[in-house]
Amino acid sequence: MVRATQIFAGAVLATPEARQARMALPTLVDEDRKLQLCGLEAMEQIHVWDNTFQPERLVAYAMGDARISGTSVIADGAAFRSRSRWYNLQFRCEVTPDMRDVLAFEFAVGEPIPYEDWLSHNLAAIH
Repeated sequence: MVRATQIFAGAVLATPEARQARMALPTLVDEDRKLQLCGLEAMEQIHVWDNTFQPERLVAYAMGDARISGTSVIADGAAFRSRSRWYNLQFRCEVTPDMRDVLAFEFAVGEPIPYEDWLSHNLAAIH
């Protein structure tokens, strides 16, 4: 697992381009808010870790259920889309009690998910 040394979600949400996401987050139920915040962090962490990845979408429960307990999110069966391919992903995320930012994050990028498996895991071919 790659452990984040810098957290990016707050900075990403502060950009003008993220206005819609910034406005929508507080309207979500707690579980969805945590998943969205951690998903945002995951996509930025992946890109910073290896800029050949351009994450554009993430599904925290694609290959298995995400576990949410208190301020922690554990997604061992996540997937992210980059450059028209889906990849396996695991991540651990800790958010602040007010669910406004990420406190800690670690992740592991896995192998590409075969195209023939996309439909059965609700992974969009095009978005």
